[in-house]
Amino acid sequence: MLAASAESVSRVVSEKVAVADAMRTDDVNLHLERVARPKSLSETMRKVGIALVATPDPITGVPGVALIASSFIAKSKEPIGLSHLALETRKLLREIQSLSV
Repeated sequence: MLAASAESVSRVVSEKVAVADAMRTDDVNLHLERVARPKSLSETMRKVGIALVATPDPITGVPGVALIASSFIAKSKEPIGLSHLALETRKLLREIQSLSV
């Protein structure tokens, strides 16, 4: 029985190594990073708007101000990250536990 257990463990370890070698971790890490921390469109808009306003050309100031203003509107429509989702879930669970008597 001990020999069978040792053989089973060695097969599991060798299969895990084969799966880990087969996965391209760079792509997986990139996609997981995008899920955990989605890119902020409003932050990019704000940076471009500030760059346009900072240029000495007076014509680029109008679109720059428009981009800065619209970045604040777009901020409310951004996707939430996993950390924010976990925080809201904890708050909701605390509220539900406080209601139960």
